[in-house]
Amino acid sequence: MNIIDFLRVLRANRLVILGCAALGLVAGVVYSLLQPTLYTATSTGFVTVQGEATISGTETAQTRAQSYIPLINSRTVREKIAEGGLDTAGAHLRAAVVPGSNLITVSAESEDPEQAAALANSALVATAETANGLDPTSNVQVTAMEDALAPTSPTSPDYVRNMLYGLGAGLLLGLVIAFLRRILDVNVRTTTDAQVASGAGLLGAIPQDATLKAERDAPRGEPSPRAAEAVRQLRTNLRFAAVDDPPRTIAFTSANPGEGKSTVIGSLAVAVAASGQPVILIDADLRRPRQALQFGVDGRVGLSEVLNGDVALQDVLVPVGDHGLLLLPAGRTPPNPSEQLGSARMRDLLTALAETHMVLVDAPPVLPVTDSTLLSTAVDGTVLVVRHGKARKEHVEVARDMLAGVNARVLGVVLNGTPASGVGSDYYGGGYASKGDDYHAYYQAPRDAESRSAGETTPEAGAGR
Repeated sequence: MNIIDFLRVLRANRLVILGCAALGLVAGVVYSLLQPTLYTATSTGFVTVQGEATISGTETAQTRAQSYIPLINSRTVREKIAEGGLDTAGAHLRAAVVPGSNLITVSAESEDPEQAAALANSALVATAETANGLDPTSNVQVTAMEDALAPTSPTSPDYVRNMLYGLGAGLLLGLVIAFLRRILDVNVRTTTDAQVASGAGLLGAIPQDATLKAERDAPRGEPSPRAAEAVRQLRTNLRFAAVDDPPRTIAFTSANPGEGKSTVIGSLAVAVAASGQPVILIDADLRRPRQALQFGVDGRVGLSEVLNGDVALQDVLVPVGDHGLLLLPAGRTPPNPSEQLGSARMRDLLTALAETHMVLVDAPPVLPVTDSTLLSTAVDGTVLVVRHGKARKEHVEVARDMLAGVNARVLGVVLNGTPASGVGSDYYGGGYASKGDDYHAYYQAPRDAESRSAGETTPEAGAGR
């Protein structure tokens, strides 16, 4: 993973990371509120070597001062403090030597500032007495120099420190979650995932758009400018997928149902027809046909009847749209869809249609049934449609292997339903991150201007006549 991938993961999971950071801040505040309020008082003592004012005497005092630090929590010192009427049961005492000097400081913490000062002073005196009593003949002495004063503000809890610790822990947790989601995610979420799982190049990334939403109980609507441009890009890439041997019959399939292959191929067929190329769309999903309803035509008679020899092909081809697109509906569901799609009659039908038209075949999904693998041997190429965030990588890999098992020619993969805008759109979808208003201004505004101009010139022309 390079720095670009790292930043993309951060952007894609920024809500998780920010949420964990906020949770860490709250945890820091709650932890601080649960802690007792403590005051710290500090007294200072001076370690001297009597009769010596040389450098060696100062070094000796510093060395002795370090050796006296453990005495602060000794039983002897605590007993001396208790003799003065102070309770040391819950007292927190500590001693330290000021760096580069022979000063020793004694600190005490308590919930009462007055008691903290009294404990610090008593602890210093008790430590000095204990240290001086260890070797009465020694010329090293500890002398109380500065008494502790009652503190005016608490030293604990430290809200700022605890909040920073909580923030850091929350950010770390957010990063761990973000990268675990990326590493352990089994669904296809990037164009790279789609290409690696399918073993094919990327033909297009269709954005998630309400106008391309596949509803099984409603006809297709007019695609938005953004969606239409993505489909046109797919059309262009498909034409250059095999320059030396351009395919005339192309099947669109997916690993599992519900990945949007019927919507994608229906929109592509309209775009190809709009470019002026003769095209026939065949609904070969005989088990769950979609194209007749998508285009709002009667699909009770179609491909099944043609393959059975019940009707002539010309009698069931339905022109749809404004650009000469021909649709061959699926017809009724036969008892043997796999045998029909893998039959020699189906091959002959595709060959005959490909002489005059580009043929797009809406094939069933690969994993549930064998229809697509049989059909893939009869077409010039197959396109695998993968649904962003829904298709599992292992399912796409199995579909790839099943197609490879029959020597199917996979032209490429289409990542469908990618985020059209917002965080991670360029990472997850391949670049359709602009807002719909931007697409409208770029593609639709010139047409609107032409319409307005035509409307303005018409009255003038009438007046002239």
